Amino acid sequence: MTVPLIALAVGAVLSGMIYYGRFVAPAGVENFWREALFFGPGNEILEEMHHVPWWVVVSPFVMMALGFLVAFYMYHMAPATPARLARRHPFLYRFILHKWYFDELYDWLLVRPAKRLGRFLWKAGDGLVIDGLGPDGVSARVVDIARGAVRLQSGYLYHYAFTMLIGVAALFTWYMLGGAR
Repeated sequence: MTVPLIALAVGAVLSGMIYYGRFVAPAGVENFWREALFFGPGNEILEEMHHVPWWVVVSPFVMMALGFLVAFYMYHMAPATPARLARRHPFLYRFILHKWYFDELYDWLLVRPAKRLGRFLWKAGDGLVIDGLGPDGVSARVVDIARGAVRLQSGYLYHYAFTMLIGVAALFTWYMLGGAR
């Protein structure tokens, strides 16, 4: 992982040096950024960021250097220090270990409700509506009816004659009881 990160860092630094004039310098900056940045009258944000106090410019580097020195000390010079600090400050250790509980909060606020909504739509929408009443439900009923019809079709002539006789008797009964007026 170190080699790809070094390649990305070198590429970022070199592209920043090469294309600095197109990104930040006054000549052509409005054409490059177009509607991404607001260039109205009185908006001098790009110019003002070059005139910040010196501590604003050096503070990211100072913090990076301090973080590097602390990490080097704790993991190479005194490797027992992180474990000792974890025992001394268990709440802070767990808080940092769990990445400020952002993953748990994200899971609780977004993932679980989305899963509940998805499960509801799957069971109610897909299961009841589409599979029960919709195309899948209709095709399942057709299959059920076809299975019943297959049981009625035995291939014997006397079964078909008996079925016709029952149909004629039902039609005659319906006619006699006043069904056709």
